[in-house]
Amino acid sequence: GYDPKEISPEDMLPYAREKPQEMAAYSVSDAVATYYLYMQYVNPFIFSLCNIIPMTPSDVLRKGSGTLCEVLLQVQAFRGNIVCPNKHKDDPLKVYKGHLIETETYVGGHVEALNSGVFRSDFNYKFSVDPDAIDELIGNLDRDLKFAIEVEGGKKLESILDYDEQKQKIIVQLLELKARPKREEKPYIYHLDVAAMYPNIILTNRLQPPAMVTKQDCASCDFYHPEMKCRREMDWQWRGDLFPASHSEVRQIEGQLKHDSDNFEASTGAIRQRVKEYCQKVYKRVHDTKTELRTALICQRENSFYIDTVRNFRDRRYEYKGLTKKWGVSLKEAEKEGDAARIKECKMFVVLFDS
Repeated sequence: GYDPKEISPEDMLPYAREKPQEMAAYSVSDAVATYYLYMQYVNPFIFSLCNIIPMTPSDVLRKGSGTLCEVLLQVQAFRGNIVCPNKHKDDPLKVYKGHLIETETYVGGHVEALNSGVFRSDFNYKFSVDPDAIDELIGNLDRDLKFAIEVEGGKKLESILDYDEQKQKIIVQLLELKARPKREEKPYIYHLDVAAMYPNIILTNRLQPPAMVTKQDCASCDFYHPEMKCRREMDWQWRGDLFPASHSEVRQIEGQLKHDSDNFEASTGAIRQRVKEYCQKVYKRVHDTKTELRTALICQRENSFYIDTVRNFRDRRYEYKGLTKKWGVSLKEAEKEGDAARIKECKMFVVLFDS
């Protein structure tokens, strides 16, 4: 219910000169609004994250997503009395096609948007519906409704009395979209939830840290036989930042560093730093970015530790989504009753579980 004081950006300088008292009031109002937003949304999110990952709030906010996932696995490994392997370290002087690699990574997954931009419900927009996609939705309707009722709704399919009627209504609406694929109307979709995309991709393809193997690994496996079906080939995009200097130039730099040192040695850090300075001076740029499509061999032999950890993380998200809906219903009931204490409690839990 807080209504912050607003001042247009173009009025700020004149107000600072002519109405400093109003500008000071705006500054205080802005600080109060920032604190309100933090307490309402950011603080519960940090609390929720600290429930899953045993770190202090400052550490949770400072770490990247990869480090947080690593810590989550370490927690589960400790509970399961499993020894964590040493962290993998790449060769600091790794070369790609004669060039020293500065950094290398992979091109990650992304969510396809229906259409770029923000839609407003009071404007007409042009839409083009794919008829084949409608057929696919109709074909998978029973599966999707079962998931929505049993997994997300937490109810039994048999308890839905008018299941066939509701299903038929959905089919009629989908067929109407298919009959007129070119449409211009006010949109209803503001946000499409991908429902734990990364955990589901990991579970579907059994992507685990020890899953990427070589043919030599498979040949030495106890389950190996010529017609095995537990190995799968998957394409991925490698991306690397390369120093423009050639391999011979890097060797010359390394030799120069060794010659200048007292013990005729050069650390990898010193070599990389000197190569970076050399490229900046000679090539007028530090690195070139290259991408390459590669194929990895994925072992489909499930390691229950990794799979169970990801599945539990995903299911906890579904649990929180269910609790968000439950407290949302309780909030509406409390608002109807006019119970101020109950409304405040429900709002707190809605924000907490939504985080």
